[in-house]
Amino acid sequence: MGVVFDVGGLGDRGFNDLAYQGMLKANTTLGVDYDYEVATSVTSIPSLFASLINDHLSLIVGVGYDDDQAIAQYAAQYPNQKFAQVDGDEYNFTNVVAIKFQENIGSAVVAAMSVALAGNHGQIGFLGGVTVGIIYKFWNGWKYGAEWADSYLSKVEGTTYNTTLDQVYAGTTPACFDCPTTGFSDAQSMIARGDSIIFTAAGGTGLGAFNAIGEYDEAHPGISSSGTTTSGNWNWSNSSRPAVLAIGVDADQDYYGTQQYFSGASQSSSYSSNATKLTAPSFVITSEIKKVDVGVYNVMSWVVDQNFSSLWNNPTKFAPSFFNGQTELCGANGDAPCYVRGVYQLGLKQGAVGPTNFQYSTMYLTPLAKQVMTQITDGILNGSITIPEDYNPSGS
Repeated sequence: MGVVFDVGGLGDRGFNDLAYQGMLKANTTLGVDYDYEVATSVTSIPSLFASLINDHLSLIVGVGYDDDQAIAQYAAQYPNQKFAQVDGDEYNFTNVVAIKFQENIGSAVVAAMSVALAGNHGQIGFLGGVTVGIIYKFWNGWKYGAEWADSYLSKVEGTTYNTTLDQVYAGTTPACFDCPTTGFSDAQSMIARGDSIIFTAAGGTGLGAFNAIGEYDEAHPGISSSGTTTSGNWNWSNSSRPAVLAIGVDADQDYYGTQQYFSGASQSSSYSSNATKLTAPSFVITSEIKKVDVGVYNVMSWVVDQNFSSLWNNPTKFAPSFFNGQTELCGANGDAPCYVRGVYQLGLKQGAVGPTNFQYSTMYLTPLAKQVMTQITDGILNGSITIPEDYNPSGS
């Protein structure tokens, strides 16, 4: 099997790396041989697919929305070649599965938590990598979750909550998912404007934002449990919360904000080999996970088990979240309902999106933040709260 990785490249500790982990798991547990290509530009993508097609692989997975055109072309040209695409928008090809995630829902949950932590009249920030539909989907979920939390907290606290939302994008091209220096300067500007929590839906660019947040926290006083500024700099003290918190994306990036990782040599090596050495706290309070590895692995397992075609006729048996019906994933702006087949959708119900388990930051979760997360999560799962799936830009 083969994989074409997104322009952001491997080493982003998120989107692409998760897809890589899914591929490796298929290799070790299913005995799948693999090959892969890494796109250096959008224009290189068609030739990378062509190269893998020439190798006669049983499945080729495209990682990222930039693969749409190549997959549409080759799926029609090679009807016997099986394809899958993470964040794909090519539907109704019997040889293609689009692996989709409910990023808007996970973003809403972490936004609601952020509002509770920031306090009344607080300010929270969203740093998107690229001005594109999938990142707007993150943003609109974040925006809705924050507005829901303002409304909910206004009722339970008996005073009007009014959170300010700060919205920033690193750039307009796919390369901006891998611009840590831009992420660093953007985060610095967001902190200067008063953002106390910054959610980074920005790939490798987000790592630069983490660096700016960590450096700021090291050099500034923390915040006590009563909300007052402490004396002396924070410096990973459990007795106070850092002045600015970060939220990661896709993979569990919470480890990045621990003192051992942020200040140590382990940044240049595989964090997994050092995981047991990392201890709380972390200025990355949580990450909005997106289990790309699960999606990639599961589709590969269907091919191995010869269920790739069977799932179209019996999705309940072979893939319970395989969508076959009405959805809002189509149209020029991604918001027109249409009948589609071939969407493998993973969300909150499957544990594929949402916050992490706060391994390094549970001491910063206030009772109110826990209450807000419980309320919005339960509401989403029981259907009383609906988070819009909106791929369009919107103001704050």
